Amino acid sequence: MQSNLMNYITIDRRSTIAYNEQIKESLKALIVDQTFYYKTELPSYMSLADYLNVDIKYIKTAYDQLIQERYIKKIDANRYEVAYFELTNYFFDRNVAIYDAIIALGLTPSIECVEKKVVKLSIEQQEYMGFTPNEKAKFFYLNRLYMGNHQPIMILENYLPMSVFPDIDQNFIGDEPLNAYLDEHYFIKANLSHRITQAVNLSQSLAKHLNERKNAASIRSTNRVYDKNKRLIDFGCSHTISSYYFQGLIFREDIANYYKTTT
Repeated sequence: MQSNLMNYITIDRRSTIAYNEQIKESLKALIVDQTFYYKTELPSYMSLADYLNVDIKYIKTAYDQLIQERYIKKIDANRYEVAYFELTNYFFDRNVAIYDAIIALGLTPSIECVEKKVVKLSIEQQEYMGFTPNEKAKFFYLNRLYMGNHQPIMILENYLPMSVFPDIDQNFIGDEPLNAYLDEHYFIKANLSHRITQAVNLSQSLAKHLNERKNAASIRSTNRVYDKNKRLIDFGCSHTISSYYFQGLIFREDIANYYKTTT
């Protein structure tokens, strides 16, 4: 299997680009297009150096750079595996709960409850989130960290109206899947979801939870969830780690219109 993997890794000896940079970019491309998928074990320093007929220092440098960029990780003294996985197909492109998306990726999901409490929101906050403004309204606030194989993947804040979910603050533990809990205890299911995503940089507090550096690239997603009666039952705001590939479909006319309005 290792020898088969090495067949994909190439360098151009005529290029002025350093070997370590070529090796890093070759591996990164193979990881992003999932030729080397999550948890694939990479060739050792020595075997790859022998195969490419280069000094072992170039392999070490390339691997170290890929570790820093979180594409691969070290699993013991001379073994490395792919740490990158693609979340977009399961979460951003479909109305799928993050817990189920993590399972679909082949990872073991877990949830850490960072904070939960009952809050009152200003009229402006309620209007922004899409709730019918009510000065007396109370909301159950959840801030939770979702992990796959104990690796942070997403931090998600939820606001749920207490008028729809009475006593949830007393009975919801915090580490269980939310959608399943609402269905089981209130017989309420998500029927429609409106999700908006945008690229952002992580604040210091968010970066700390996600084990990322401050200002690291992230995708922020705001999501409004409605039940079959068209009630807004949940407003969520999530931030993800940067170690996954985010795809977007852009039409030719959209690009043309963009440049028309910016020139």
